[in-house]
Amino acid sequence: MGYRSLTPSINVNTSSGQLRTELLNTFTRLDGQLALAPYRLATQNGPILTVGATETTLFTTGIDFNTLSKLGTSLLIFACGTTGANANNKTIKMYFGGTEIFSTGAFAGNGISWTIQGEVVRNGGAAQICWTQFFGSATLTSAVNVVNTTVSLTTQQILKITGTGTASGDVSGSYWKVLLLT
Repeated sequence: MGYRSLTPSINVNTSSGQLRTELLNTFTRLDGQLALAPYRLATQNGPILTVGATETTLFTTGIDFNTLSKLGTSLLIFACGTTGANANNKTIKMYFGGTEIFSTGAFAGNGISWTIQGEVVRNGGAAQICWTQFFGSATLTSAVNVVNTTVSLTTQQILKITGTGTASGDVSGSYWKVLLLT
């Protein structure tokens, strides 16, 4: 899949005013093809810290209804952070539409860096395939998960990553981005 060739092509042997017009015409011709490109839906920089022993939202974004409008469209998620330098248990989870699609389970993770990536792929009118990979440094903590979900795509849904610890700051989110792939 790629962009269709543009007809007529841009004439680069023109004056600056003519070149500006050529570029505007090119953007107009490309407009109908921009949906083919990856599109950043959300990005957030941290640090965002957990609060006490409660499950704390580190990153969140609303996914508008019909964002995953075609079979195979997907949300690609990247996030990273750190854990507190202690032996407290920590848990990191990802949710789509209120459905838990990933959990690390409780792990000690003493002062590690972590990264999570995943994808929510439309597999039907209200069906998704979700995969997630989690990696943590130092202890080489890793987890991979694949689940099938049935979240309605005709209403706005929340995509979020949470952290839970024993004390405040046990889990910290540093950065995340969500891309729409069509």
